[in-house]
Amino acid sequence: MATESNLGRIYTAGLGNVGSYQVAGTPYLSASLIEEQEKEFSFAHVTKRIIVENTGSNDIYLYFVSSVQTKLKLPATKKIDMDVKCTSLYVSGSTQSGVQIAAELTGIPAIRMYSLVGLEGM
Repeated sequence: MATESNLGRIYTAGLGNVGSYQVAGTPYLSASLIEEQEKEFSFAHVTKRIIVENTGSNDIYLYFVSSVQTKLKLPATKKIDMDVKCTSLYVSGSTQSGVQIAAELTGIPAIRMYSLVGLEGM
């Protein structure tokens, strides 16, 4: 029964909702060649976990905001497992670079994620 104290409250999946991360698990898989370009991988929902594997013979670079100076270098044939919430991941590299991405998505729509632009380390 609706009362004055709970009118207007709608409880849904959100960034601060622990249950949204506990039941996360919608899969996302992608693979791509990276040839002298910046490639964006966008997620329809906020991620909980991302696994990135460098499948090429050259280093690749990972970052969360387009065209930034702060990038994570992932050497050839290496893999990284990140417990991170975001709605996109950027990858760049030179010729003969490749990437495979597996992500675990929450039920939180991407529109609810705050911008990472301007955050220190981005």
